[in-house]
Amino acid sequence: MKYRNLGPYSISELGLGCASYWSKKHFSEPQAAQVVYTAIEQGVNYLDTGASYSGGYAEQRLGRILRRRNADDLYISSKVGTEVGHFGRLYKDFTPTNIIRSCERSLSRLGINQIAILYLHGPNVEDFNDHTYQALADLRQSGKVSLIGVNSFNPYIINLAQQSNQFDVLMTDFNVFKPQQIETLRYTQQLGMDVVIAGALGGALYSRQWRRITGVKSLWYRLRAEKNNRRQLQLAKHFDFLNDHPKWQATQLALAYVLNCSHFSSALVGSTSVQHIQQLTAISGHSMPPDILTKIKRRQKQFITS
Repeated sequence: MKYRNLGPYSISELGLGCASYWSKKHFSEPQAAQVVYTAIEQGVNYLDTGASYSGGYAEQRLGRILRRRNADDLYISSKVGTEVGHFGRLYKDFTPTNIIRSCERSLSRLGINQIAILYLHGPNVEDFNDHTYQALADLRQSGKVSLIGVNSFNPYIINLAQQSNQFDVLMTDFNVFKPQQIETLRYTQQLGMDVVIAGALGGALYSRQWRRITGVKSLWYRLRAEKNNRRQLQLAKHFDFLNDHPKWQATQLALAYVLNCSHFSSALVGSTSVQHIQQLTAISGHSMPPDILTKIKRRQKQFITS
C-alpha cells in the first residue's frame, strides 16, 4: 500500500468507506467486520463514516468492529450536520450545539478519543459563519478533533470552503465519469488544503458484473443508481471496454485511473466483499496500462464535448 500526506498524517492512498450497504442491518456484521479487517491487513489505515449513515448504524457497527482490535494506528473520520429525524428522514442542523453534540456522540459510538477528520456534511451557504467556525475550533482545542473538513459536491459550496481559510480538508468526488474535477483537486491543494476523494469507483456502473441482478444487494445498488446517478448510468456505456482486459478487473482499472492523479491524499472505496477489497488494494503502487489510460481519456472527451 502506498501512503500520502494528509496534514500531519501519512495515510493510505486507499481509504475504506464504512457506509452504504456495508452499514445496513441486514448485511451480516461478521462479514462487515471481515471487510474492515481485510482492508487493514492490506495496509488501509484510513476509515470514513458518518453520523447519519444508515440512521446512525454505520458508526455503531464500525465502533463494535474497532473495539475488537487496537485502533490507535488508524485514522477515523466522520461527519456532522446531517441528522436523522422521524421515520428516518434526514435534515440539516449545523448549529454550534448540534455540531458539538454530534461529534461527542460519534466519539462514543466509535469508541475512540479523537476523530482524525471531522467534516461538515453537505453544508449550505448560511452554515459558513463565525458560530460554526467557533464550534469547530472548540472541538479542535479540546482534542476531540484533529482536522476540520467539508464534504460537498456542489461547486459553489466547494468554493466557499476553499476561500474561507477555515478548513484543512475537502472531500469531494472524482472518478472516470468526472475528469473535469481534476482542476478542483489541483486548485484546492494549491490553496493549502488536502483532498479526500469520495466515489472513486463511480459506483462501478460500467461493470457488467454490477449490471447483473443476483439478489437483494445488487437490486439495492441498482435502485440507488437509478435514483441518484442517472447521468453516470448514461455515461457507463463509454467505459464498457474496461470489462475486456485480460488481467485487470473493470473496477481495478477505474480505480487505477483515479490513483494516477497526484492531487489528493486518499481515495475512498466501499465494499461488502473481502475478495473485492483484496482486488482493489492490490492496485496501489501499480501504474495502469498506458493504452487503457489513453482510451479512457479519449472516451471522456466524447461526452465532455457532446
